[in-house]
Amino acid sequence: MPDITIWNLILLAEIGFGFILLLFLLKVSTKLNWYLPLAIYVLLVMIDCYSEFLFQTGNIVNTPHLLYASEPFNLLAGPMIYLYARSQEYQRFKWIKTDFLLLTPSIISLLVYIPTYTMSAADKILEYQNYGTLESDVENFVWEWIFLVSINVTFFAGALQRFKNYNDKIKTLYSNIKNADLRITQILIRLCIAIYILELVAVFLTYYELPFNNESYNLYDIFQLIVLVLIGYDAFRTYKHSATIKQEWQRIHLEDGQNIIQPIKYANSNLTPEQSAEIKAKLQMYMEKHEPYLESQMRIKDLAEQTGISSHQISQVLNESFNQNFFEFVNCYRVKKAKALIEDPTNAPLTLTAIGFEAGFNSKTTFYEAFKKATGTTPAQYKQNLSLSDY
Repeated sequence: MPDITIWNLILLAEIGFGFILLLFLLKVSTKLNWYLPLAIYVLLVMIDCYSEFLFQTGNIVNTPHLLYASEPFNLLAGPMIYLYARSQEYQRFKWIKTDFLLLTPSIISLLVYIPTYTMSAADKILEYQNYGTLESDVENFVWEWIFLVSINVTFFAGALQRFKNYNDKIKTLYSNIKNADLRITQILIRLCIAIYILELVAVFLTYYELPFNNESYNLYDIFQLIVLVLIGYDAFRTYKHSATIKQEWQRIHLEDGQNIIQPIKYANSNLTPEQSAEIKAKLQMYMEKHEPYLESQMRIKDLAEQTGISSHQISQVLNESFNQNFFEFVNCYRVKKAKALIEDPTNAPLTLTAIGFEAGFNSKTTFYEAFKKATGTTPAQYKQNLSLSDY
């Protein structure tokens, strides 16, 4: 039996952890079915790791018919992440007719590999033993990986763009987006992009016989294991709070579904500069006097009802006069309130997190990010600077 290296053990760890994660994701999918494409992605990673393990250890000679068996499946990784992103956006998984087009690259790859799959076991073993000895073989290998990476990264980029557009629309409507914030999924997708780019770099290093080619492949395996761990963390966190998250998303999509799907446009607005200035002044006066931003679940719809100004006009004025969306506009007032609370000596016993909640934020993360964006410093640093200025 060939020697087992630490990197082979990492592959086995990926397979083992992937199997446990797959079972958990299937369980999660019974409550939150948008995790189903991610479960398929984990299965694809397991198949890829097992194929790589057989190839690296030489055990492929004992199962020659598995040679290149995983190649067409590698082209499904990007589409599955894209479907997961789309499912996350709408908090449900739904297969539509046009989704069959996502399988096209994988089907093309399958057709290309059919001659290899129909070879005898002896010929496949010979193919494995002679792998990479001909320059044409290596060149084909490079072009194959360029195709693989291009397809998958294109789908990953498409998924990120969906999230960007969606978050922009959400921030137009809501002053806090704790449950609608899909940053973990975005980190996951960016890691997937990094993995495929890293693997392509490793392929070129191998092709030109440059240093660190093996190290690049090893780093790829480590990154892939990190992705699996991140998937597990995200799924566990979401599953734990599944009831709350489903209620929050249902509220978002039922109440403001049309506004979320369609971007707010101002091309046909008949709002004059004078009216815009009047609305701007009215909004500022109302925010200062009534402090509606202290309500953590405040929506643009709520502000419209309280001020008698339409949501469309509020959004237009915020965008054109303040250069802000609703999320940014309200959080600026919350930051101002938080600063006042921090500066007030009677609030010294309160924690900074408690001050954030008092100011209208619904999460510590949102509070700290908004505060730092507005002031250039964290709440803790701001409080410390105040203490130092007293001496």
